[in-house]
Amino acid sequence: MKYIFIRHGKTHFNEIGLKQGWCDSPLTKEGIQQIEKMSQLLKDEKITKAYTSPTLRAKQTAQIILKEHDVLLHEDERLKEVNFGVLEGLPCSFVDTLHLESPSWLDDLEMDYTSYQGENIDDVIIRQQKVLKEIEKISNEEDCIVVVGHGCSLYALIKTLLKDEKIAFPGNASAYILCKKNNEYKLEKYLRL
Repeated sequence: MKYIFIRHGKTHFNEIGLKQGWCDSPLTKEGIQQIEKMSQLLKDEKITKAYTSPTLRAKQTAQIILKEHDVLLHEDERLKEVNFGVLEGLPCSFVDTLHLESPSWLDDLEMDYTSYQGENIDDVIIRQQKVLKEIEKISNEEDCIVVVGHGCSLYALIKTLLKDEKIAFPGNASAYILCKKNNEYKLEKYLRL
């Protein structure tokens, strides 16, 4: 079984440095171009299933990726980004001063926005792992499954799946390709524009 985890392309919020979790902004023109390039890199993949976060930026990304593939796109709320609560839409520079993420959160996965009506990263990982378990119940070894999501949530999920392997934070319009065999996930490649 193969997974292609794709982070959406650039959005207006990215451009102006705002915290974007469950709030949404569409892909920018540059974001669309990024995803169109990624689509070309993935055109030869035999995609059999596709899932996306219901946010506009993720759905736009999935639709562009799937143009060349005859696959039904499934939306799942559990694939949404971390909910940053009342801090969503605020400047990232301000939110960073609150120290809700460990200085080394990319290594220790310590992130907790619950005191601001948001989520803890552990809860995000659990909800995404549930999606994967459901997908795997209806899939077989030959399936190639696209999952379109968001930076923080995808990073945390992939880091958990790959255990101690060092990985890069997924940039806009990037893709992690993982294979699952004998109940173990292995990194096949990381595509970044």
